[in-house]
Amino acid sequence: MNILHISALPVWPLAGKGGMPSLAETLRGHVRAGHEITLVLPKHPPLGIADEVTQIPPDTGYAVHHAEFAWVPYLKAFRRSCHRLLGAELPFLLRWVLNLLTCLMVTVSLVVAGLHVRCRRRKRFDLVYAHNQYAAPAGLLLRLMFGLPNVTRLYGTFLAELMSRRWVWLRYPVAAAGYLVPHSLLICGNDGTWGDRVAEKLGIDLGRFRFWQNGVDMPAAPPKATRASLRKTAPENLRPDSTWVVSCSRLSYWKRIDRLIRAVHAARDAGADCQLIVAGDGPERLRLARLADELGVGDEIVWLGAVAHDEIWAWMNVADVFIIANDVTNRCNPLYEAICAHLPVVSVRHPSTADLLSDGDNALLAEPDDVRRLGEHLAAIARDGALQKRLRRAQQSVAESFWTWEERMNCEVRELESLVAAG
Repeated sequence: MNILHISALPVWPLAGKGGMPSLAETLRGHVRAGHEITLVLPKHPPLGIADEVTQIPPDTGYAVHHAEFAWVPYLKAFRRSCHRLLGAELPFLLRWVLNLLTCLMVTVSLVVAGLHVRCRRRKRFDLVYAHNQYAAPAGLLLRLMFGLPNVTRLYGTFLAELMSRRWVWLRYPVAAAGYLVPHSLLICGNDGTWGDRVAEKLGIDLGRFRFWQNGVDMPAAPPKATRASLRKTAPENLRPDSTWVVSCSRLSYWKRIDRLIRAVHAARDAGADCQLIVAGDGPERLRLARLADELGVGDEIVWLGAVAHDEIWAWMNVADVFIIANDVTNRCNPLYEAICAHLPVVSVRHPSTADLLSDGDNALLAEPDDVRRLGEHLAAIARDGALQKRLRRAQQSVAESFWTWEERMNCEVRELESLVAAG
């Protein structure tokens, strides 16, 4: 097949760091299956994920074309002006208009770029694959223009808890568009945000709906990094004999790194020497650093910034604990990878991970805002080597239940080939 991928999201790795690992693995899976991939990306991402021009390594195996998105700086300037005039939280109606306007402009830009690739570069495609709800309308338009099947890929949703409200599709039209825009196949990630419930409530044809968990791959060989080697490249405040508690996420508010910082503070109060190693960057970095200083645990927080994905395995291989306490869902690739690395997990009780984390078996759990309890769990693991070993052993059976990325993508490729064959 010759597949046209369109996305307003960045792809991991961009210059080796950040971006969307699951999006990158999708592209790799299609290439691995022998299909030709053309990817259209925005030159300036519009969704607040990155401001730099996107850069793709040369050895990806697919062609990349940049949509100009020349309107992005003006829209961002307008948003900043609105925030200065109206405060940090914009009125709902204004946010509604801005999100709809962004989606409209993304649609126009991606369609123009798709037409350019098709007409000017004489590319013919068998399938158009739209990543995220912002690209879904463009995927439909290109389907109609080219006479092709279209696939929409969603990476989670926030709509599940709002579905009891009336006119939810009108209140959140962009989020709903990922489901409601006509598609030949809709693939939704099983990331704990209950995208399957949203599809059912919105009346989506479940025969054209696939609800799949991401794959996860261990390195071909165990990472060779040691604590000593990682300390050479880590910030100076990383101590070799402390209990290393690793976190891996973008520093956005809903990731609730503030809970983790408060948990480390509570662990210190309980007499444990724990350091939180934060792999990731984002808009909350300065606020979180101030919080750590205010609590007097600035030296206990090790900020790695954006870290190349392969390096995450090295950190998980030598860390003592993995911690995650997100608001919306904790079912995500970093958790899968921590389980595969047989790390004890400290987390919050949440339905999204009820089948993955068992309190006292392979994890120690607390209520979402009980940061003192989270800290006590960290202290218990730091003091009790036997407990840490028992939690590690219990991870093996959970890890064996996961798809590898190759298995996950083989399943998807078969679906796409059947879709194209059916014509």
